[in-house]
Amino acid sequence: MLSPLCLAEPVFRLHLASEPINLMPSQQKTSSASYLMHNLYRNLFTYDDDQGLIPDLGDSCKRENPLVLICKVKKNLKWSDGSPLVASDFLKAYQRILDSKESAPRADLLFKIKNALAIYKNQEKMESLGISSPSPDTLRFEFAEADPDFEYNLASIQLAPIKNQLFSAEKANELVVSGPYRISKWIQKEKIVLENNPHYKSGNADRRPKVEFLFVAEDSVALQLYEKNELSFLRRLPTLYIPKFKNRPDFLWVPVIRFDYIGFGPELKKHPKLREALALALNFPELKKIFSAEGMPGCVGVPLSFVLKELCYRHDLQKAKLALSQDKNTPTNLKLMYSSLGGEDHRRAAEWLQSQWSKNLNIKVQVVMRENKVFLRDLQKETPSIFRKGVAPDRPTCLATLETFANWSSENYIQLNESDFQSILKKLSETTNLEQQKKICTLGLSYLMDQFYLIPTGPIHFAMLIRPEFQGWKLNSMNQLDLASLKTKELSQTETKKPFSK
Repeated sequence: MLSPLCLAEPVFRLHLASEPINLMPSQQKTSSASYLMHNLYRNLFTYDDDQGLIPDLGDSCKRENPLVLICKVKKNLKWSDGSPLVASDFLKAYQRILDSKESAPRADLLFKIKNALAIYKNQEKMESLGISSPSPDTLRFEFAEADPDFEYNLASIQLAPIKNQLFSAEKANELVVSGPYRISKWIQKEKIVLENNPHYKSGNADRRPKVEFLFVAEDSVALQLYEKNELSFLRRLPTLYIPKFKNRPDFLWVPVIRFDYIGFGPELKKHPKLREALALALNFPELKKIFSAEGMPGCVGVPLSFVLKELCYRHDLQKAKLALSQDKNTPTNLKLMYSSLGGEDHRRAAEWLQSQWSKNLNIKVQVVMRENKVFLRDLQKETPSIFRKGVAPDRPTCLATLETFANWSSENYIQLNESDFQSILKKLSETTNLEQQKKICTLGLSYLMDQFYLIPTGPIHFAMLIRPEFQGWKLNSMNQLDLASLKTKELSQTETKKPFSK
């Protein structure tokens, strides 16, 4: 006999770690709501790991020359309310993002456009912006300097067009969107319910199943819900459970493009030998075993296709102690800060680092956890001596990764401002030759590691669980979940009784 849940209309349930503050794509400061946002809003392109950029709301983009890009928007596009969606809607989005009053966190994605930065600084008028819409299906971008990565920005949800703003959760169903789903209901402190947007024609346009995003802060609680069949997709399996679950058919290892790291704040800027000691004192193979990791901690987490060689720190206690002995006036009262958004795994990792430095170097480090908004505020205003930061590049390129530490980047929490590194960034932004890109990328990453500005946490693989009755979903290495083609399949009576035995 089938369970009551199986007889009901199929619902794809997943969870967010916290309730969204807003649903404005240009206002997203973290990736915590990205799965939701990516299915409400779309841009000209989406990114596919095998095919690269593929058309979404756009039809094509072509370079007239290195400083001029012409993009075509698909004809007959519609918003979720059935009204026309045209090129000028994209232009309005760019203008809004560059309005300094909006305080869009990723306005920098447009800064290489002619006059964009000056407009953002209120030094030029919006009319001078190097973006125009000469026809309802055409966008013209004129650049102030070369930006070979810019097409990837046109797959970013943060640059997606909007038609209206959501001011009240009670009126969530009035939000007009461009993606495969629209909001049916928002029950505060509980869930957001999505229904199919039939005006988004790509994928399974007519029969997409209902989707619910539950608000579940703890990964362990989310796992319990999944095991009770109350979640269809578990976005993050705590590493403690990986050995137990990794042989199950619903287990997934998903490699993602990230550059997570342990960073050193301004307090340690004048202590390169202390930074070296802290990096080399860590037993990375032990950490790999503790977390059942696929990649080796201490190695740069970018794909090997980005670089000429693997770049790693190796555990060397003798060198670590020698470096420490060469440091003058070693600071006391060191703090290691991390965000609560990382869950139980980040707490365990922080405590392991604390233990390693105490045992191997006799250095006492206080571990401090902060709620994510407070953590980000502290990184900006009172950067701690040591911190753990996750970096999800907005483009699948080395330039996007290294620009995290550009002197203009709001994410440059290690406050790197050396001209040599800025020169590397400039060279990387000016070349389209793949071998040259690899060479310069390797040079840039080596610069960060040779100076011990940070400790990379290694290649990242997300451990996930998903029920087999749902198919058609796509999850790329940018950790973008695409439910446009989501569908269900009928399971046999045996499968629905208990598909995964413990």
